[in-house]
Amino acid sequence: MFRAALVGAAVTLGCIIVPIVHFVTAIPSPLIGGYMAGARSACTQGQAVLIGLLMAVFLTIPAAVAVLGVALFADLSLSFVATFTAGVVFWVFAGGTVGAALGGASARRSAIG
Repeated sequence: MFRAALVGAAVTLGCIIVPIVHFVTAIPSPLIGGYMAGARSACTQGQAVLIGLLMAVFLTIPAAVAVLGVALFADLSLSFVATFTAGVVFWVFAGGTVGAALGGASARRSAIG
């Protein structure tokens, strides 16, 4: 479960970091990463929530660093940074959970049939 969530977080971060591609893949990146993690582990619905939570935990520090970097140049307040980072973490949790649930269901369905 831990490694699957780590793969999902890496895929999510990769979809966001790659230049030019991130214009298309940044918004659905937690869903894509969660799907890869769920398909890799053939997770159940309950495990999908754990994968989404672990993905959010893994990406908390990179999100905070990125937002802090922008805040230094744009002169944004610390409360904005904290709020935006919390929003990104929730977005990764929600997208990762849904993606993992879909990927797990797909993996289990293809294993049966």
